[in-house]
Amino acid sequence: MSQAAMDAGAFAEMKELMGSSFIEIIAMCLQNLPEQLMQVEAAIKSQDADALFNVAHIMKSSCGSIGAFGLAEKIEVIELIGRDGTTNVSEQAYEELLSFATQVISILTTELAADGA
Repeated sequence: MSQAAMDAGAFAEMKELMGSSFIEIIAMCLQNLPEQLMQVEAAIKSQDADALFNVAHIMKSSCGSIGAFGLAEKIEVIELIGRDGTTNVSEQAYEELLSFATQVISILTTELAADGA
C-alpha cells in the first residue's frame, strides 16, 4: 500500500500557500536530506538505535513539510525500528528509503532549478 515518494498535489498546494518561503524550505531539505541519509547509514553501521530513531524522526517531519509522504512512510519504518531499541533494518527497507530519497531529491532539484535559484 505504498505511495509515491512525493505527493504532487500536496507539493503544489504547499508551494502555492507558502510562496517564496517554500523555495527556502526546498533548499534546506536538499541540504539536509543527504546528510540525514548518511546519519541513518552511520547509525545502522554503529548499531546506535537512539541515533537511528532521532535522525529518522527528524527526517520524517521534514518529509511531511514538503509533501514527501511516501518518503516519510519509508523513514517511519526505520524510525520505529530505532524506537524499538534496535538497528535491524532490512536491506529492502534501506534500499526503498534510498530509492524514494533519490526521487525526492530529483524533484526538489528540478523545482529549485525551475525557480532560478
